[in-house]
Amino acid sequence: MNKVLMSLLFSAFFLTASSYAQAPAPADAPAAPVAAAPAVGKAVHHEHHPELRKAIRKLRGAKQDLEKASHDYDGHKAKAIEAINRAIEELNDALEVK
Repeated sequence: MNKVLMSLLFSAFFLTASSYAQAPAPADAPAAPVAAAPAVGKAVHHEHHPELRKAIRKLRGAKQDLEKASHDYDGHKAKAIEAINRAIEELNDALEVK
């Protein structure tokens, strides 16, 4: 009985939280600010491939987390770190493609 009750409570919590996270802004809410156009003659720097760069940052963070882990997990930790290194190399190679 307690497991069923706890399951229902967690389900209700997550459904409520997800509906708040996706709720549209009220009609009387101020509009989001619009970026000003760049001044004439000034260079605008746009980051190339932001998704790839973000993925590399996240992979590096995951690698750091794994390296801090005290347990080796029967060699799986080392294999995962190797896979992350290969993935980072692949993404760096992709960034060099023009």
